[in-house]
Parts: sequence; structure tokens; C-alpha cells
Amino acid sequence: MSRIAKRLLQSVFTIWAVITITFVLIRQMPGGPMGYLRAQLAKSGIDPGSISNLGEWYFTVDFDAPLHVQYINYLTGILQGDLGRSIILKEPVTDVMLGALPWTLFVMSFSILFSYIIGLLVGALMAYLEGSKLDYVGTIIGVVFNSVPYYVFALALLFVFAFQGGWFPTGGRVSLGVEPGFTLEFLLDAFHHAALPIFSFVFTAWGGIALAMRGNAISVLGSDYLRVARLRGLSSKRIASRYVLRNAVLPMYTKLLLSIGFLFGGAVILEQIFTYLGVGFYMFRAIQANDFPLLMGGFLFISVAVVLAVLIADMTYSIIDPRAASDEGSQKEQTLLESIREAVKWVRRRRKTGASVQMESRQVEDNEESVFTARSSNTVDDGTIQTIRKRLHVLPASFAILWSDIRARVGLLIIGAFVFLGTVGLLVIPQPEIGQAPRLLTPFENMAYPLGTNNQGQRMSSLLVYSIPPIFKMILAGAVFATTIATVVGTVAGYLGGFFDRALMTLADIQIALPGLPLVIVLAALFQPESPYVLGLIISVDKWGGLARGLRSEVLTLRGLPYVESNRIIGVSTPKILFSDILPNVMSYISINFAYQARSIIFQSVGLYFLGVLSVTYQNWGITMNIAYNQGALNSPEQFYWLLEPMMMIVLLTLGMVLLAQGMDRVFNPRIRARHLDSDSGSQSEPESSAESKVSVE
Repeated sequence: MSRIAKRLLQSVFTIWAVITITFVLIRQMPGGPMGYLRAQLAKSGIDPGSISNLGEWYFTVDFDAPLHVQYINYLTGILQGDLGRSIILKEPVTDVMLGALPWTLFVMSFSILFSYIIGLLVGALMAYLEGSKLDYVGTIIGVVFNSVPYYVFALALLFVFAFQGGWFPTGGRVSLGVEPGFTLEFLLDAFHHAALPIFSFVFTAWGGIALAMRGNAISVLGSDYLRVARLRGLSSKRIASRYVLRNAVLPMYTKLLLSIGFLFGGAVILEQIFTYLGVGFYMFRAIQANDFPLLMGGFLFISVAVVLAVLIADMTYSIIDPRAASDEGSQKEQTLLESIREAVKWVRRRRKTGASVQMESRQVEDNEESVFTARSSNTVDDGTIQTIRKRLHVLPASFAILWSDIRARVGLLIIGAFVFLGTVGLLVIPQPEIGQAPRLLTPFENMAYPLGTNNQGQRMSSLLVYSIPPIFKMILAGAVFATTIATVVGTVAGYLGGFFDRALMTLADIQIALPGLPLVIVLAALFQPESPYVLGLIISVDKWGGLARGLRSEVLTLRGLPYVESNRIIGVSTPKILFSDILPNVMSYISINFAYQARSIIFQSVGLYFLGVLSVTYQNWGITMNIAYNQGALNSPEQFYWLLEPMMMIVLLTLGMVLLAQGMDRVFNPRIRARHLDSDSGSQSEPESSAESKVSVE
């Protein structure tokens, strides 16, 4: 079967899987579709005997039929373009989504276009002028902007340019009285309404793109083929365009198409803030009103868009990068039977190793004194001592590397400050209680309440500090879970290829295709999490797919390196190659993405509480923002601090994590780590040992 046919079948299977998962999940929500419909119709005085007929009219299925019959009827309806009717809008779901989709695509297209143009140009310029003031300032600005949630920037833009300045509308898609059509008046008015949502995405996205482009371009600038190109006398313009720019942009291509899923998910919050009637706006209304036909229709539309984007990325990447096609062609695909055989061989080897260890332990018990004497005189030699010393120096060396980087140093200080506030601060600052202080005190109006109070007389300092422990618990559970799953899936798929690659990447594509934020909202409604650890796990459900695909791409490059090939030829086991040769070289990528997983969990958890879709069981910055927003703090300069302070806490914590992630790249660089290990142990080891240590680390 051709590669194109396999990709098409995989995409069709992904869409089917998404439809099946959403069909099951939504029916498991509290009350279920039919229970909600019965309650709504009962309030309207509808005859209970006609409820079944109305249910079929709304949902295109007969709820009195067995579940498998409902499922077949639902699939048949989808193939015919019938997604049911919206309960709250009384319109066909297909018409609602087709009417909203162009507006979301309008905002999304311009957001992606502007973000990548700005990010790629700035990143390439920073790489070309590496070490200059422009590089230093650009890196700082990029990191700061990348640490701001898009909805925080949206609220700030709305406050300054809409409510205070009056230069942009506070909501809507077009002005009243403007006739729709391809006229200049209509297009300008539509862009005027979409400007703030677009810039909210652009301002918070270009920084991460620029930093990624800078890293890619710097890596390309150090490649051997560029030296060869210069020796051949090629012009600087040709080298920059044909060699540097093209190879640095290639890794960003898949990220560009996968960002469509993120923008669709982010539209749920953004379109609520700006009352922008797109797909995200209607999906949130469906979630609030338990409008299951509209919710499932939104899921389907977003999922198909993301699957098509991933398919386009897979199909076109080998065209713009011939190396990808040659790598796939040269890689012998491993069948399921061959994979099982290799796994059985590995288990047998492990059993033999375990048996030999047990035999050795019995010999030690029988000849304890003689063996102990022999090992004391022969085994504990200078080489063993040097190895032990080297391992003991790993942690101090790693900390020294981190502390030598200004980004990591600032990140550690920021995170340390939050840890201090989340532990010691709880012993000093009283818990937030209603009526504990005068109401609506502005910051520094009364020095007993330096950060002010809210309309219920609660200290803002208490609200902010007592939100820190739950945030860290969510990060600990969610980021570790998502990173671990992505690491296992990405490395195994990229290295083994064949059946495992197709199966695991299909799972990743299914996860990517599921609309992230709406999926989390549905899962949160289903499980009603009261523990921040459980909420962190739920939020991380939609986080591992993209990272797994990125790791797979990294492993696809590493598996063709000479030393990996030589180890495979001489019969080194697959697990040993993965742990010794592959994982150490992708740990920098994993560590950076771990921080971004934590960043995403912060953004999403606060966003969910800001929307008010989670039950209030513990303090969260999003809850404070939700109350402030609903009480009119956004359009009141005197009360805007109520929104601003939790927003600043989110930005600072995220900034600390991003800065630490940038510095962690040096810790996992083997040459930098080896240099620090040698400097730490140089006074205690012989030159030969130091050299040997350096070679072994590299």
C-alpha cells in the first residue's frame, strides 16, 4: 500500500475515533442528552409521549433504541450532513457551524499569518546577530510575551483600547447597519471587530515562534555543509536563503499546522471575552446549556479541521524536505510480528540477566568472607573511585551550569519566591474570609492591606497566596503525566517505525484532533474533580500528542546517526539504545517542553475557572478574575487592580518556568556538562582520568 493511501486511511480512522469518543463521552455527562431534553420540554408543558419523537428530531437518533443502533444512526446522519438541531437556537447544527466557522477561520488565519511572519523574521535576525544587544533584548521580550496567556492580553487590550480608549468595539462581529458582502466597508468593519482578538493571539504567540526559530537557525549556522558552501564560493545571499532559512524553517512547518488545534481551543475563551460569534462562542454556549447536538457538531468541525491540517503536514513535509522521504524510504518497516519477537527476545535476555544476578548473590552468601576480601583488594580500584566521584559531582555541576545562566538564575529565583509564598507565606498571611477587611480598598490605600481588598472584604494578598499550592499540585500531576506519556510514545514510534509508528501516531493524532479546551470542559463536567491533582491529570489529557509528534521527529533524525547505526549493527538491544543513545540527546527538548506543559496547565486551569465551568473547591487566580470580571472591574479604572493582580501572578510564575526551561538546555548539553564535571573533579583526578571522563560523557 502506498504511503499516501496509508496516511488517508489513518486520517479517516482518526476522524471515526473522534466521533466515537465524543459520542460516548457526551452521553456519560450528568443527566445525559435525553434527560436534559425531557427536563426542558417538561417546563414547556410538552406532552411526555412526544418526547421520543422530538429527541429524534433534535439528535437524529431514537433514544429508545439500543445504543449500537443509536450509534449507527448518528454515523449515518453525519455522512448525510445531518448533525441534528440545536436545542437553544432551534436551528440545524450544520447551519450554525457553517455560519460561525468563517469568522473563526478569519481570526485564526490572520493570527497564524502575523504570528509566524513576525516570529520567523525576528528569530532569524536574532540568530544572525547572536550575542548582540538585539539578540539579548529580543530574547527577553520574546520570553516575556510568551509567558502571557492570550486571555490575559485580551482583557488588557479590551480595557485599554475598547472600554477606556473607545478605539475598538467591545464585542460583536460587525456593526449594526453594515450590509454583509465583499465590499470595502464590510471588510474593514469586520477587521475592525476582529483586530483585538487577532492581536491577542499574535502578541502572545510570536515570542515562542521567534525563540524556536532562533534556536533552529543557530543550529543550522553551525552545520558542516555551510562551511562547505562557503568554501565553494557561494554568495552569502544564496547561503542564507537556500541553506540557512529553508532548513531552519522546516521544523516550524509542522508546528504551524498543529497550532490550528490550539487556536480553535483557545477561541472558546477568547470569543467569550469579545462576544465574537464564532465556533468557540457557540461551543461554550452549548456546554453551558447542555446543548448536546451543538456541542457534538462543534467537536466534529474542529476535529476534521485539525485532522486535515495534520494530513497536509504529513503529505507535504517530504516535498519541502527530501530528507524526510529518504529517511522513511530507507527505514525498513517493522511488522507487528517482528516487533513482538524482538520484545520476547528482550524479556528473555532480562530473565537471563536476572538469573545470573541471583546466582552471583548465592555465591556471595556461600563465600561471604573470601569474596568480600577479593572485592576489597581488586574491585574497588581507582577507576571505581573516580566513577563514584564523578556521579557525586553531577548535581553540583548541574546547579552550577544553571546558576551561570542569567535566564535560569532569574527563573529559579522567581519559582523559589512562589514556593516560599506557597509554604511559609501560608503561615503568615491569613486565609481569605469574607468581611475580614473593608471593601474595595485600592492597593496601598491602607498599608494594613497593601494589595487592596475585593468587594467582599477579602484581602487580595490572601486570595493570591492561597491560590499557589493548588496550582503547583496541578502542575506536578499534569506536566509529569503528559511529558512521560509523550516521551514514551514519541521515542518508541520514532525509533521502531513500522506498525508501532503508525499505531502510536494514530493515537497521538486522535488526541490532537480532539478540541483541547472543550474536551477538558466535558471531562471536568463528567468527573467533577475536587482535587487539584485530579484536575491536573484531566487538563493534561490533551497535552501529550503534539509533544509526542515533536519527539518522534527528533528521534527520526537521531536514529540515522553513525553511532546509533553501529550499535544497532553490533546487536545492542533496543531499550539500551533508547536509554543510552536516544534519550540523552532529546532531554533538552523534553525539559523545555516540560516547562511549556506546566505553562499550558496554568493557562488552561485559570482559564477554566475564569469561565466559571469548574466547581469552586479551592482558591484559584481564575476564580478571582471571574468574580472581578462579572462585577465590572474590566470597565472600571478604580477596580481594575482586582483583575490585574491575579493576571500578574500568572505571568510571573509562567515567566519563571519559561526562563528556567531556557537555561535547562545547557544542563542537558553533554559538552557543557562534561566541562563542568572536569572543572569540579580536576583537582582530585589525574589528567588521564579527566580526559577519559570527558570522552565518555561526550
